[in-house]
Amino acid sequence: MSQTIQGKNDWFKNNYAKLILLILMLGLLVSCVLLVGRILAAKGDVQRALARVGLKGNAVELKDTKGFDQILADARQAATEPLKLPAHVAVSDIRVACIKCGRPIRYDAVECPFCLAAQPEIFDADKLDTDGDGIPDKVEIALGLDPQNADDAYGDLDGDGFTNLEEFLANMDPKDPASFPPPIVKLRVAGIRPVPFHLRFVSVSEFDDGKRFQLNLQSLERTYFQKLGDIVMGYKIESFDPDAQGGETLILVRQADKRAVRLVKGRPVTEEDRVILFVSLLNRQPIRPPKRLHDTFEFDGKTYKVIDIRRDGVVIQNEQTQETVAVPMMTDAERRGGPQAQPQASASPFGDFP
Repeated sequence: MSQTIQGKNDWFKNNYAKLILLILMLGLLVSCVLLVGRILAAKGDVQRALARVGLKGNAVELKDTKGFDQILADARQAATEPLKLPAHVAVSDIRVACIKCGRPIRYDAVECPFCLAAQPEIFDADKLDTDGDGIPDKVEIALGLDPQNADDAYGDLDGDGFTNLEEFLANMDPKDPASFPPPIVKLRVAGIRPVPFHLRFVSVSEFDDGKRFQLNLQSLERTYFQKLGDIVMGYKIESFDPDAQGGETLILVRQADKRAVRLVKGRPVTEEDRVILFVSLLNRQPIRPPKRLHDTFEFDGKTYKVIDIRRDGVVIQNEQTQETVAVPMMTDAERRGGPQAQPQASASPFGDFP
């Protein structure tokens, strides 16, 4: 009897794993049956719901995705390929610190790209002029001059009568006596003198030959009775307007430059004209008579016209080439005929010039 019981126990020991697997498979089968039942029930519920609302759906149309798949594959391939860079991908660049945020920026940046702060103006080392004599330090060193001595700019390295500064400004060689600028650079303004307008419109009178206009000198030394078209002291009586704003008005035109002057009856003209005395440093002779704005004169065989009067000099224009030249004021050192000095504004009377 003990042997029989022992045989049954051995059978369970040898087949218990199979029994467990069989039970699991039966459970899985039951679960699948239940799941199919629920799906069929849900499908029936959906169909009934669609039938209630009257919605009829169409089968989804299948699309060929091969084109999209190819585009996607190409994009992935391009993203994984190594980036092709030129031989030189780094460029040497001078960087400076932003004056506000301190971050590194290009040396020529107008404003900081990070904080947008405006940066200082770029300094050009080639234009550095330590002594302020008009010649850059770089040029002075090349010429053997002292960049910290302003007086040497007004010396004459080649002894041709023109200063080093004059030759530099004219793009000439200050060390070559055969290279010198045109004589116009030696022209100076000895003085600019204001000249008041002398005439005053007093009255209108009827004469046998028409209207006559009474013009008095501001000093009351003389009286003129002139008609339209007459010329008085270089001014032509151009027109008369009895109904002008401000009162009866007479228009005079200066014959030298066609500048119009408006005279209102009984009112003095307060504007002043200015006359200029030019002098040549080559022979220290003044150019007579003195010139006014728009006047022309001869110098070194060329004709020049006065086109502007400034505080520090006069601007003239070559009538043939239309080139403009700035003529500086004559300095005290140039008046004395001593060592050259830097041109600067001067308002000395004409009598100071010999």
